[in-house]
Amino acid sequence: MIAAIAVCSGATLAALLLSLPGGEGRRSRRAVAPALRRGIEVTAIVGLLLLLRVVDGLTVITGGFIVLGFMVAEVILSARPSRASR
Repeated sequence: MIAAIAVCSGATLAALLLSLPGGEGRRSRRAVAPALRRGIEVTAIVGLLLLLRVVDGLTVITGGFIVLGFMVAEVILSARPSRASR
C-alpha cells in the first residue's frame, strides 16, 4: 500500500510536469529527464515519510531531515555547471 501511494504520487507529479507548456511549445529530451527525476524524488520522499509513519518514527525532525536532504540534492542536481568546470 505504501509503495502504491508513493509511486502514484511520483507518477502524478511527473505527468503534471510533462504536461506543462515548454518555452517553445514542444517537449525536448532535456525537459523529460528533470520531470522524471523530480517524480522519482517525490516517490522516495512520500515512501520514506509513510514508512516512518508506519513504524512510529515520523516526527517533525525526521520528516524535516528527509525533505531537506532531497531539497539539497535537487539544488545540486539542477545547478548548471560553471564555465570553469567545462
